[in-house]
Amino acid sequence: MEQFSYSQRLIKQHFNRQASSLSTLDFLFRELAARVSSRLDYINLQPDVIIDCGSGLGFDHHELRSRYPMAKIYETDLSLGILKTQQTNTSWLGRVLRNQERRKLIVADAYELPFKHQFANLMYANLLLPYLADIPRYFKEVYRILSVGGSFCISGLGVDSFKELRELGLTTYRFPDMHDIGDMLIAAGFSNPVVDTEYITLDYDDIATLLADIRLVGCGAANDLSLRKSLSRKEFIAIKEKDQIPTKITLELFVAHGWKDQQQISLPEGYQPINFIRHK
Repeated sequence: MEQFSYSQRLIKQHFNRQASSLSTLDFLFRELAARVSSRLDYINLQPDVIIDCGSGLGFDHHELRSRYPMAKIYETDLSLGILKTQQTNTSWLGRVLRNQERRKLIVADAYELPFKHQFANLMYANLLLPYLADIPRYFKEVYRILSVGGSFCISGLGVDSFKELRELGLTTYRFPDMHDIGDMLIAAGFSNPVVDTEYITLDYDDIATLLADIRLVGCGAANDLSLRKSLSRKEFIAIKEKDQIPTKITLELFVAHGWKDQQQISLPEGYQPINFIRHK
C-alpha cells in the first residue's frame, strides 16, 4: 500500500487556528456522527470505558452518551483549540452536554495515547484516519489499549472521496481503499473485522464555497509539501470557468468495526512463537 505523508505539525496548527470557525460545518459533523455511531447497534457490548479518539467538536460524544449512559468516556484530540471550543460551545447541544457531566477532554497524539494496556472496552474514532500518516501504527495502538473482548468502531474516507476536485487538477488526500483497511486491522491482531461503505453527496452553489469548506477542515494544510503540485494554466482556467456553477462533492464513508478476542505477544523481528500441545 502507498505510504501516506501528512504533517502532524500542520494539522495541529491548522485546527488550533480554525477551531472557532468549524461550527459553520455543524450540519455535516452532526450527520456524520449519527451515521457512524449507528454502526454501534451491531455491536453487542455495554462498555465501562470508552475512548473517543479525535473527538473534534463533540457531536459523537452526544451519540455515545445516549447509547452508553453509565460508561466513562474519554475524549482525545490533537488540537487544544478544538477541545477548548467544546468547553465554550454556546449551542443548545453544548449547554446540554456541560450540564449532564464533567467532560474528560485530553490533548493527545493518536499514535501514543496516554492510557495503559487494556484500558478500554470500546475504541471509537470518527474520521480520524484521514489525518493520520501511519494508519497501521494507529491500529496497533488501538489494539494495545483495548481489553480482550473489547470492540472498536472507526471511520474514514475512501478512495472516491473528493474525486471531483482531482478531476479539476487539485490535490487531495491519498485516501486508502477499504480493503486495505481490513488487511491492516487483521495485521494489527483483530479477528474478522467488518468494513462497509456508503456514499454521501454534498451540493454547493459554487466551487468557491466548496473550496472554502475544504480548506476549513484542513484538506490542503494537512498535506505534506511532497504531496502538493502546481496547477497548469489550463487547469486554472477550467476552475475559474466553473467558479459560479453549481457543483457537488462526493464522500466515500467507510466504517470498520470488530473485536479484540485475544492478547498477542509482541516479539522482536525474526522471532516466532512456539505453540505446545499437551497430550494426555
